Amino acid sequence: MIKTKFFVPWTIFGTILLRFAARTKGWSFEPRTGKLRSSSICDRRSAFLVLTTAAPAFAKCTDIDSCRDIGDQRIAQDLAENPVVRLDSGVRYKVLQPGVEGKEVKEGSSVDMIFTISRAGGQYMYSQGFGYETTDSGIGSGSQKDLGLDFLRVDSVGTHAAVPIGIEQVLIGMRKGERRRVELPPEVGFETSNWNPAPKTKLGKQSIMVYQRILNGFGSQPPFPAPLIWEIEVTRIRS
Repeated sequence: MIKTKFFVPWTIFGTILLRFAARTKGWSFEPRTGKLRSSSICDRRSAFLVLTTAAPAFAKCTDIDSCRDIGDQRIAQDLAENPVVRLDSGVRYKVLQPGVEGKEVKEGSSVDMIFTISRAGGQYMYSQGFGYETTDSGIGSGSQKDLGLDFLRVDSVGTHAAVPIGIEQVLIGMRKGERRRVELPPEVGFETSNWNPAPKTKLGKQSIMVYQRILNGFGSQPPFPAPLIWEIEVTRIRS
């Protein structure tokens, strides 16, 4: 679900673009609240791009038809330039930030990465290195936000020890500085890495317990194969 009121002034232009996005992508638009609902993280990413990406090459929106055309062009351009990649395992990902020139991650590589994990509905679970958690900097200044101070070391991509199989599959081909958003189905998720990387915080541990109950079922609720949304960035390729 996207709360568009934080991105687009509530004008005729914004409303028309939202209605167009909802019609073309199969989303549900709530005009009173300004929300788009979608089951796919990749669709939500497309909506964000449609509503926020500056596009100087496009003509100014002046009426309903021209606004619809602009929205159509932006969606088509984003999908052409940065398509959603679907792997045979069921994993889907989208590049959010390109990497720098240099070597790529391959099978057996040792890499440093940062990540954040949330449920498909947007509920934050835990992260490492994104600045959402705190860590001891070790320089006498106490706890600080972990952005630039913490990371996860994956010693050998492909061993399924540090991260799930699906994340290893997405790591292959990434370069330093590249960031990808991943829709990770449970079949290639946490159970393939013995629930690593494990959370360090109380909130993170509780989130994992809730997620396990969703997967296994509880009470009158049957098991549900809920995907998770990861955002990963390679900060260093060691070998």
